[in-house]
Amino acid sequence: MAQTFNFRVLQTSDVHGYIYPISYSSKEKMDIGLAQISTLLKKYRTTNTIVIDTGDTIQGSPLTYHHAKENVGKQNPLSKVYNYLNYDFITIGNHEFNYGRNYLDNYISYLDAKIINSNLIDEATSTPLYGKEYEIIRYEDGPTIAIIGATTHYIPNWEQPTHIKGITFIDAFEAIKEIVKKIKKIENPDFIIVSYHGGFERDLETHEFSMEDTGENQGYKILKEIPDVDLLLTGHQHRTLAGKLFNTYYTQPALNGTALGLIDIEFYNEENVWKYNVNNIEILSTRNIIPDTKLLNLVTRDEEATQIFLDTPIGKTKHDLLITDQLEARLHKHPLVSFINQVQLEYSHADISSCSLGNDVSGFRKEITIRDVIGTYVFPNSLVVKAVKGSTLLIALEKTAEFFELENNKVIFSPKFNTPKLQLYAYDMYDNLNYTIDLRKPHSERISNVTFNNLPLELDKEYNIVMNNYRAAGGGDYLFIKECRTVKVIQIDVIELLINYIFDKKEIEIKTTDNIKIIY
Repeated sequence: MAQTFNFRVLQTSDVHGYIYPISYSSKEKMDIGLAQISTLLKKYRTTNTIVIDTGDTIQGSPLTYHHAKENVGKQNPLSKVYNYLNYDFITIGNHEFNYGRNYLDNYISYLDAKIINSNLIDEATSTPLYGKEYEIIRYEDGPTIAIIGATTHYIPNWEQPTHIKGITFIDAFEAIKEIVKKIKKIENPDFIIVSYHGGFERDLETHEFSMEDTGENQGYKILKEIPDVDLLLTGHQHRTLAGKLFNTYYTQPALNGTALGLIDIEFYNEENVWKYNVNNIEILSTRNIIPDTKLLNLVTRDEEATQIFLDTPIGKTKHDLLITDQLEARLHKHPLVSFINQVQLEYSHADISSCSLGNDVSGFRKEITIRDVIGTYVFPNSLVVKAVKGSTLLIALEKTAEFFELENNKVIFSPKFNTPKLQLYAYDMYDNLNYTIDLRKPHSERISNVTFNNLPLELDKEYNIVMNNYRAAGGGDYLFIKECRTVKVIQIDVIELLINYIFDKKEIEIKTTDNIKIIY
């Protein structure tokens, strides 16, 4: 038997449909995408290497949006790319469900890589819905490697019910814990890898909770309480992480194909038992990496069709409405926020509308194209109208007011929404409602002067509020909104509603309102 055996793991996560190294809003070159990842994979893949993706692959870019809307039933360009890259294993991410189960099933049907999934269970059969709970690799004259897959079980708090019908979501930590016990007993592996589409609920240095412990992220708990896990591959939070804690190694390779996780393990045989040392664990950047032209050529038609689609003119506005400062766009509600709320109110006939802006949004040029709309409203959301009591609405306003803090008399994004994951979409802005936010006051005491139709907010009265399905399902820890009665569900993407509205009106007029007063 060989005395040493070198083994390498390469990991991507949260690629979100980015293949080409470009910005879809500006058309400028960017160091992102699987074409640059491909160059790194070719450089670092060795004989004993496994390549794993930890989820969120088929949603998030205009390419994937265009495919979902225009090419339903055809092979997903992402499956073409993952097959070309010879991925060994893929874990399901929460955004895989955004276009429904049929869309996800079609994507998976073309994949060569194996799906590993221990906690997304088919209600009809009580077995894993996708792939296997775990996979075992037995190397001749080498170690036995076990790989377990799991996905954050918090998905029902975000996703449209029709998209996840028939699925039981088992607690990811509990599923991993049980599978580890099972594997140790049956397979007796030398090394256990967990591929987890989830992140860390605690700061890895201070060990303090970095967010509310809802169960969405359980990485820290896995590291601390399942000691037989040797390597934890994570995602979901879009962070760049590589290290060791509680004698378990961990990684998280950012997002959008901007980085590749690399872990080198040297096994050595000691009295017929394989032990190991991790010689290297790092996150490799795609910065200045030359993209793989063969991969680009593989999806040229998909990309060209997407670009034509994006440049389709649909309407006009009197002047450019670009968003160049993300803080300013929220601090002094950008006109496009009023426009989104205006469209939501028109389609829903609700009393009040709320919306938020994504982490990086472009705004509209004077000549509006589909590119402008997709670059401004970046979520695959539909609309829900909720009947919300005035008292609950006040709680929601106080929660959204936590988004800002004062630092040396200047307004900043609260670190709570900037670490460990950027969450600029956490700040909701309302229309058909007037209110004041006083940032000098403590949390839960910042909101005042709330009026609807020039009358004070009535705490016992129900108001019909239109919002995106993410917020209506309690996303962003708005579980109190989830509990409110659902009045209406509009099963059309907000992006589609915005495009249709602009196309119909041709020249849009935005009814801007100075309804949010922020004191600091």
